[in-house]
Amino acid sequence: MMNSLIKVSKKYTDLPSFKQALVHKSISRIENNERLEFLGDAVLEIVMSEYLFNNFSKSDEGVLTQMRASLVNTQSLSEIFLQLDCNNQLQVSKGTDKLDETHKHSIYAGTLEACVGAIFTDIGSEEAKSFVLHIFAQKLSELSESNEFKDAKSRLQESLQAMSAELPEYRVNSNEEGTHFYCDVTVLKKVFSASSDIKKDAEQKAAELALNNLNQS
Repeated sequence: MMNSLIKVSKKYTDLPSFKQALVHKSISRIENNERLEFLGDAVLEIVMSEYLFNNFSKSDEGVLTQMRASLVNTQSLSEIFLQLDCNNQLQVSKGTDKLDETHKHSIYAGTLEACVGAIFTDIGSEEAKSFVLHIFAQKLSELSESNEFKDAKSRLQESLQAMSAELPEYRVNSNEEGTHFYCDVTVLKKVFSASSDIKKDAEQKAAELALNNLNQS
């Protein structure tokens, strides 16, 4: 269920770089948000790493890594971008805009990273940190050291090992453009299929389906 909109201050949305952060490469090959996305990705990693390090002192490196991955994956970033009250300012080509929402998750996620990068480059690291903690406030409040953060592929493999069963077999194909991936995973002679714009996401989705089936058996 989508939460209420997240207010983004005009001191951010009025920044020149923030305006550029909302321009997808389908609009312009030169004046787009790709470089800002690159920067924002790194800023997000360090802000989240610092937050988790300071707030989960009993968690080891492996758990902290899993917690961070649960926050900054494509799905999570996409969800947050769609909650921003400025999300309607995103500029994409008509063709890109006609894609279904599932295909646009990576665009939304990249745009959010670009927004973070824009604030970092225009007004500094502290403002970027403040922005990140503001927009992630809900997700951060839901974190707990007792949560299960292992990804679906890891949990599926551990479940099968506990059963002394054969490990899963993954087969991944893509469309001709290499922009969408299809994954089949074979578990106990059953095949589970999923797809995504991101290869790893397709594998995780297929593993989750197999794991759900395994748990119901």
